[in-house]
Amino acid sequence: MLVLGLTFAAFVVGGSLLAMGPAAFLGIAILLGIGGVQAAWIVPLWLHFRRTHETETAKGLLIAASIVFLLNAGCWGLVGTIALSSH
Repeated sequence: MLVLGLTFAAFVVGGSLLAMGPAAFLGIAILLGIGGVQAAWIVPLWLHFRRTHETETAKGLLIAASIVFLLNAGCWGLVGTIALSSH
């Protein structure tokens, strides 16, 4: 639950910074950082579950991470479409 809350906060802060002009670079870094942070904790946790032979938990972790990746990609696609149509 904490990770979900922090992700939502990062989207709000990053999205707000994107609209501020000069701070747009920081907004993009925050939004792109979400994927990096997710990979930083998912991969070691997945490896731990694989080593302890908890394959179903490892599989569930990968499924959840894949869903988050697809939602993140979809949001970026929407942001890119809106940004291109506004110019």
